[in-house]
Amino acid sequence: MSIADLLQTVPTFALVLFRVAGMMLFAPLFGSSRIPRRVKALLVIILALGLMPSVSRPTALPETTWGLALGIGGEMIFGLAMGMVLSFTFIAAQWAGEMIGQQMGLNLSEVFDPQFGAQGSIVGEFYYMLTLVIFLAVGGHHAMIRGVRSSFDYLPLLSVGMTHPLLETLTGLIQSATTLAIQLAGPVFVTMLIVDTAMGFISKTMPQLNVMSAGLSLKSVVGMGVLIVGLTLTTIVIEGRVTDSMEAVSGMWSGLGL
Repeated sequence: MSIADLLQTVPTFALVLFRVAGMMLFAPLFGSSRIPRRVKALLVIILALGLMPSVSRPTALPETTWGLALGIGGEMIFGLAMGMVLSFTFIAAQWAGEMIGQQMGLNLSEVFDPQFGAQGSIVGEFYYMLTLVIFLAVGGHHAMIRGVRSSFDYLPLLSVGMTHPLLETLTGLIQSATTLAIQLAGPVFVTMLIVDTAMGFISKTMPQLNVMSAGLSLKSVVGMGVLIVGLTLTTIVIEGRVTDSMEAVSGMWSGLGL
């Protein structure tokens, strides 16, 4: 390989590397804090090396350092956007679990969340793990790698950045994630409202009953029953949203829309 080819290959590899690295920062499973940073870095380098031979080189590389930094920033932003598209479903599911745990009184005990490196409720962690199992079962990790490869065909290197359509896409996905969280938590919310109303009537007819302690136990038992009964429907809803997010990753840059 001549020096000219090497000078052309190194910037191309750097641009591919930063797009893949941006996606890995927010991607489900790969972005987990439980995976060592060295393993993540090695995985990003291996993926970039595997993708680079099939990626078209930019026709003209930036001549200045600031131009190259701007190009790298654009690739990083687009990679982050792809990772966030897939992560919104996980965030929505975990958010729904947090709200459900709050209603059931189970948020007094918290567990470590490996994806976001923070504390979370037991129900929220359960919903996150359920979404992760569905994501792997439908081949989401394979679709994610195919998606980042296809992105180089539709949006070549040095042609992306934080554009207005991309910002609108992310805003729409945030709204969709909020809707999904309310959808998943809705049955428990309605059930807890009925339980609270019933306990209110009971406290009026039986003042000697300790409604606070009895209501907490009753809400936990009833809430667990609703979660178990609605697990099948919850799985179907999450599977549909995971599939939609994978289609969004493929369609956000090809003009297919969401």
